[in-house]
Amino acid sequence: MGATTTRSKQPKVKPSRKRSDAPSTVDLPKLRTSERTTLKACEFRWDMTYGHDMEPITAAPALRFGSLVHGALAAYYKPGIKRGPHPAKTFRKLYAAELETAEAMGFRDEDGNWQEAGGLGEAMMNNYVEEYGSDDKWEVIATEMPFSVTVMQEVVTMKDGLQMKPWFNYVGVLDGVWRDRSTKRLWIPDHKTTSGIGGTVDHPNIPPYLQMDDQAGAYWSFGVEYLIQQGILKDPKQLAGMLYNFMRKAMPDERPYKIVKGKRLHLNQDGSISKRQPPPFFMRLPIMRDEYDREQAKQRTLEEYRRIELLQQGELNVTKSPGMFTCVTCPVRDICELHETGHDWSSMYNETMRPWDPYAQHEIKEGR
Repeated sequence: MGATTTRSKQPKVKPSRKRSDAPSTVDLPKLRTSERTTLKACEFRWDMTYGHDMEPITAAPALRFGSLVHGALAAYYKPGIKRGPHPAKTFRKLYAAELETAEAMGFRDEDGNWQEAGGLGEAMMNNYVEEYGSDDKWEVIATEMPFSVTVMQEVVTMKDGLQMKPWFNYVGVLDGVWRDRSTKRLWIPDHKTTSGIGGTVDHPNIPPYLQMDDQAGAYWSFGVEYLIQQGILKDPKQLAGMLYNFMRKAMPDERPYKIVKGKRLHLNQDGSISKRQPPPFFMRLPIMRDEYDREQAKQRTLEEYRRIELLQQGELNVTKSPGMFTCVTCPVRDICELHETGHDWSSMYNETMRPWDPYAQHEIKEGR
């Protein structure tokens, strides 16, 4: 079981988000998938970040890189059939702009070689376009679409009995809505950069969690509800499912290749197909979902938000979840270790964290 710690306010830190009933749906508290994910990974981490509207001064490189790739693809997949500017060009501009206020970053590839993020991102985007071309199989209905859906709560009072009242707004950003031009079915793509897709060209390793992935569940439940409310989706039966668009963070294989049955196979110097093929650089994985999936995702969200409310109100103690999968990449691990050993963790907290509005993007959307 995880360790337990009593929640306390940090020096110079005051929670800014309201967790109480509000007269207007615009003023309701907000919830998004990354907050839920952080909560379930470790409540101490959630408390240090979302609980007090603070973030590490230096963002995790993987998150920064993924955001740049999303920005490049958002410009490329503009609404319609015709694609936008080359994503490599857009990535270069976005990364250059980021370097004006942030440090350079990079990653080690599967061979242990260090790759600077700017060159890696450009190479990935060039390789992506070489893989999918103009990708005109798809008609883009929407791209990088912020959504906000008001979630209702059952409230029982002596005076009015059972009523449904606004509780919180679930917010997020859909990577896109794409229509398959041949089948006319709609798909919700989810762009994911990853260190490795795994498997081989013929038999990629399919991550087993995707059928229940919270990000996809939010898209498939609240995101779909928003599309219906906006009149973008007339009939939920038009939706086929989620389309995971995996991109491996790796430099492309420079060997010549030829296309065999729709697959890119690299060649030896004599022109024969090499027995040594690289792991997949890209994979598009469709996951079929239905109405039952949608309701399961919603119910799980309600339970998690109830716990957040109890934690905010001090009715539950914050727990820690130490482990090989939670601590290694935790952005507040050093703070947690000082807290765990009874040392002055609050000084490090104030020196390494900065004020943060995790819902600023959705504030802009609402015109506030």
